[in-house]
Amino acid sequence: MIYDLSIKEDRKKFLKRANDLMNKMRTCVSLTDESIRTLNQNAYIHVLFRIMADYTGESEEYAKQVYFKELANPDIFIKVTKDPITKKMIKYTRSSSEVSVQEMGRAIDKFIIWAAENGVELPEADTNEDGSVTFASQQDADAFHQAERLIEN
Repeated sequence: MIYDLSIKEDRKKFLKRANDLMNKMRTCVSLTDESIRTLNQNAYIHVLFRIMADYTGESEEYAKQVYFKELANPDIFIKVTKDPITKKMIKYTRSSSEVSVQEMGRAIDKFIIWAAENGVELPEADTNEDGSVTFASQQDADAFHQAERLIEN
């Protein structure tokens, strides 16, 4: 379970879960801090979706679900689990809001490479450890900002 500790209700749920585990006398509990993707990463990837959508004539949602998640990053976003009722294996797509800063950085990099292999040049940027975005060149920064302005209008 992922708890957003900036949300009051999630903090309550987190404390309740921690107390439940302590009351059950668990001897070992793993707690990790997987910071989810940053706002900078989110803004950057949505501009890339728009560029891809404009290039292909498909919707931004299609670019996100098919090109970004299914084709470029199935290892990060496509998961398989066994349904508890039917016992069948079910394929589902993970939400981008669930991925860590590092996973989103890898996913963006793989998307840019996948797009280039398929004839679409996207503005390249490095997604830094803190989730900030640094463009590979001034040309890439200009292309990004131009696309960003088109989205705003």
